[in-house]
Amino acid sequence: MKRLLSVVYFLAILLSVVFSIPAYAEMNFSGKRAIFDEGSGWATREGADRTLKRIKEAGFNVYIPCIWHGRGVKWPSSRLSRWDPDLAGRPIEDDDPLRFLIGRAHEMGIEIHPWFTVVLRQSDLLPELASPGTPEDAFDVHDPRLHQLIADLVAEVVARYDVDGINLDYVRTMGLCASVSCKEAYKKKYGRDLTLDSIAFKLTPGRFPALLEFQEQAVTSMVKTIAGRVRAINPRALISVDAIPGVAGLDQGQNSIEWVNQGLVDVLFRMDYYRKINVELTESLRTKLKNPDALSLIISNVSVLEEMTPGQEHFSRDGKWLAETASMIQERWPRTGISVYFYKMLSEEQILALSRGPFRQPTNVKTRP
Repeated sequence: MKRLLSVVYFLAILLSVVFSIPAYAEMNFSGKRAIFDEGSGWATREGADRTLKRIKEAGFNVYIPCIWHGRGVKWPSSRLSRWDPDLAGRPIEDDDPLRFLIGRAHEMGIEIHPWFTVVLRQSDLLPELASPGTPEDAFDVHDPRLHQLIADLVAEVVARYDVDGINLDYVRTMGLCASVSCKEAYKKKYGRDLTLDSIAFKLTPGRFPALLEFQEQAVTSMVKTIAGRVRAINPRALISVDAIPGVAGLDQGQNSIEWVNQGLVDVLFRMDYYRKINVELTESLRTKLKNPDALSLIISNVSVLEEMTPGQEHFSRDGKWLAETASMIQERWPRTGISVYFYKMLSEEQILALSRGPFRQPTNVKTRP
């Protein structure tokens, strides 16, 4: 009997450990085909229906609309921020375009992962969070009030809406801070002069570990704050972050590999916008992750400067290239999913090529009743 009780006790402990593992520990982007949208065309009912119809036709099953672009919100926030100017004067049929979008998308089996550009500042919004000396077009990531604001915004969306995930972009310093508060904080923590170290850093960045730590800890603290709020409200919401590990400058504080390994985020989207995908870098980064399949690629369906002639406008890449590149990624890294940037440049040719090629078969992505 004692032996039986011991076995039962051991199994109980084992099960308690297994089931206490956070659900997000196993989450990745497997089976998902996402498209990013920086625009606001979805913010009317007609626009939402048109957008979702086109991406469904192409074979996408995840839609990532930008709802915070550093200039206001695209949902009726509870006094946290003003409306994004893009929505000013729009014929919005009700006061909650995001709710309509999510409901319609779920009816079609499409997931919604709202997109936040967390440090980017594109207007005169919240000047108190971008004091003189803050990097250009940025909020001050060293200011704890910014961490709280972004966490509040994200938490409001996760609590109020049936979202499937949250995407975080511009999760970096966007440069070296030279504000009075940054100088004081740096002096207090390291006993060093931020201005002098910043000047020297530009010449020999690897020789200033204090400055690197100052940048990295600020960004990581913000990620922890946001992730903690999301996990507390909806542990099943997938948290993704857009980054360029192995490429981002040392001053950016973007320690995205560790964010994944520590469980702060579930998916690391590596932005690879060139026509030739950097397979070697992708494979190298996978070796640094506890779960290699947490690394997913964002490819571009629009031209970059290197493939354009002087004065030429950006153009949609050909559907054949897009389909072949998506197929290569699916075959080489089948459990990582794929994302495309961005919806505005999604051509009819691309839709046809994807729907007849790599996206022609349905995937096991979650669908809604």
